[in-house]
Amino acid sequence: MIELHERTRRISPTRIHEILLRYGAKSLVDPFMGLPTHLNYLKRHGIAVHGGDVLEWFVRVGEGIVVNDLTILRDHEVAEIVEMIPGRIYALDLFKAWEGVFFTEEQCVYLGVWFDNVRNLRSDGQTGLAILGLWRVFCYWLQKAQEPDEMPDLPPSELAWYYIRQTERWVASNMRRNTVRQSDVMQTLERQRADALLFAPPPRNALHHADPRIWMWEAWWQGNPYFTLEHAYRDTLFGARSNDPAAYQRSIAGILSEAGEYPLLIVTTNESRLGEIEPIVRNARAKVECYAPNDSEIYLIATA
Repeated sequence: MIELHERTRRISPTRIHEILLRYGAKSLVDPFMGLPTHLNYLKRHGIAVHGGDVLEWFVRVGEGIVVNDLTILRDHEVAEIVEMIPGRIYALDLFKAWEGVFFTEEQCVYLGVWFDNVRNLRSDGQTGLAILGLWRVFCYWLQKAQEPDEMPDLPPSELAWYYIRQTERWVASNMRRNTVRQSDVMQTLERQRADALLFAPPPRNALHHADPRIWMWEAWWQGNPYFTLEHAYRDTLFGARSNDPAAYQRSIAGILSEAGEYPLLIVTTNESRLGEIEPIVRNARAKVECYAPNDSEIYLIATA
């Protein structure tokens, strides 16, 4: 059994939107976007959003709910995802390593079926929506393993159908260009400019405390049940440096220096990390406001 975190990151898209409105910012870049539901919220409220991340499944979901303006998954297309297609060859043992550890035999078979079916969808937008819907099935199963009597038993295809059909509500257009890219933070900053930068510094030793659902779903997308976050972050800015305090602080300072052309900088942190992050931000920007709705959600709002 694995420990399930409440959420991967404490960011309120409504508060981010309020900050953007207050400073007249109409576009935003988030180079550590994670699951980009907050960017979808901002997009639906008229902000041009641009995200980046190292993990490919985050980027794929972004193609479905950030870049995509029109494409949805209709009933016949959902049907082609949730069940085996006659005549198609499936790698049913692909996730057998998880059987009896995280999932049942039936669940592991369906993970293999969905892995193949999603790759046969017709567009990046559809693929992103399917990954988001199946991600919720994945989380449902892991939660049910911990609370077996609290959640109903539903057939995998029925559960997948329900969650994938719900993804339609994420699709909207703001008549702006919105992008996502798979890249490290510096590459995202170099290739995209906006009125505001949203920066959520990962904690030191983040790889050792990451929500296991994050790396497991990347492992599913990669078709490799033995995949770990160390594989993805090995050569990134915070990969090897996150264990060393001095190197970690230099990495953050380097990002803030690169972000000098952004008129507005929003750095998210919490009470336990504020003492480490705030001095670096104040050293990089002349004007810094600390907005703390609660101890677990603090925004350092910096202007030139």
